[in-house]
Amino acid sequence: MIAVHCGAGYHNKKYHRKYNKLSKKACIKGIDVLKQGGTALESVKAAVIVLENDPITNAGYGSNLSTNGVIELDASVMDGRELVYGGCGAIRKIKNPIELAYDICVKQSKPLPLGLIPPSLLVGTGGLEYARGIGLNIVTNKSLISKKAFKQYVKCKHLYNQQSNKLDTVGAVCIDDSGHVASACSSGGLLLKRPGRVGQAALYGSGVWADSFIKEEPCVAVCTTGCGEHLVQTQLAKEISIDLKNETCVTTGLHKTMTDKFLKSRFLRNVNQKLGGALVLHANTARDEIAVLWGHSTQTMSLGFMSKMDRYPTGLISELPNEALAGDTINVGGTYFYNKINTE
Repeated sequence: MIAVHCGAGYHNKKYHRKYNKLSKKACIKGIDVLKQGGTALESVKAAVIVLENDPITNAGYGSNLSTNGVIELDASVMDGRELVYGGCGAIRKIKNPIELAYDICVKQSKPLPLGLIPPSLLVGTGGLEYARGIGLNIVTNKSLISKKAFKQYVKCKHLYNQQSNKLDTVGAVCIDDSGHVASACSSGGLLLKRPGRVGQAALYGSGVWADSFIKEEPCVAVCTTGCGEHLVQTQLAKEISIDLKNETCVTTGLHKTMTDKFLKSRFLRNVNQKLGGALVLHANTARDEIAVLWGHSTQTMSLGFMSKMDRYPTGLISELPNEALAGDTINVGGTYFYNKINTE
């Protein structure tokens, strides 16, 4: 089972079909990995690469430009089986930053000589040199800039109040045949961000969370999207996962957590418009029940999901009710699947 998102923000209706098509394409890629015996972590990486490579999203190619006209990328993954995380921030010239985050994550459990500790987060030039060392695809800054992103950059160069309109961070959550979950997140950050800025997509507990370590408990994977600063301050991914572990109704539980710990968070008490979203996979092993949930305070959120039993994936755009105000209301949706969950 996999679910992906193309961000919470505002998605123009004329592009809804394109976003839905891309979500479905990413889901199919992730499911193909599972069908070949791959892990949840491998599946979310593969799905996010598809999202990064499409210029319609704000991740990888086509990402937002910083104030100096450079693309700096954030990404992270978390493996629920081992409870390990890998992230990269403000990374330049890497075509698919999710590959760097994945490599950092999987090497957490591999010992280094002299008792050195493997890094869990790399940023800037250090991250770029690490990527070169492991043979990742290094490209020019110019090759990452799409016509659409450059046009937005020129238009908004001196209009900073427009920077929250493009919040299309991408992400994925997955459960594999072993009953373990993983989460991934990738972003180009806010439009006209300052050079060196790192958002929630790179950070532990803010952009991703995954926990299937204790088999007797529900498994939960979360990835977030929206205004990175708001999500970092609230550590929303981790808060949602912890709360939903003990919820009888995860749909109302997600709404409660996003309301109490995001919209009403004391850490955001001075923020007028709180913009965020979350994609959640919750697996109850006792009931063989898998829930895919989403919640957002933005005008729209683009997402898709697919199980191994599905012939076709589902792609949709979740929208706030007409009378609701973005940044002031949480919209929650979801769907349930009943499949045998392997807990061996």
